Amino acid sequence: MTVSQSIILWLKTFDSTTRPLDTIDTDIQSAVDSTYSLIKTPVQNIKSYLSGRKEITDRYTLMARLDSQNNTARIDNGTWGEELSYWIKIQNMNQNYPILNGATVQEISISTPFYLGKSETNSSLYELTIAIKYVKET
Repeated sequence: MTVSQSIILWLKTFDSTTRPLDTIDTDIQSAVDSTYSLIKTPVQNIKSYLSGRKEITDRYTLMARLDSQNNTARIDNGTWGEELSYWIKIQNMNQNYPILNGATVQEISISTPFYLGKSETNSSLYELTIAIKYVKET
């Protein structure tokens, strides 16, 4: 299982009564309203040690296509983004991390807060970037 797939499974445990993350696509945002995707950013930080141990930090952008036709919808979107951000912070504090094959997660955090990235006719694309730091032993 890839790191991306592990994060997607982990995000699906976010319990939002208003907007659960039931379906999250990988890499491509589909053209259907109210969809989510997780896209790996082209930045990876790696610290290598003489022992062969590697500390890796990857970043993934969660994109959410949400209704934004009126101010009430946009306020609801912002509230949902804040709830998700707080949930990720609590999961990190409790060390409740995604499960990675062959690696140990040390930290998961928000590196870019939830924001409106692109407005479209009936919806908008909101974005949030998640940083995950993990260690691989070789």
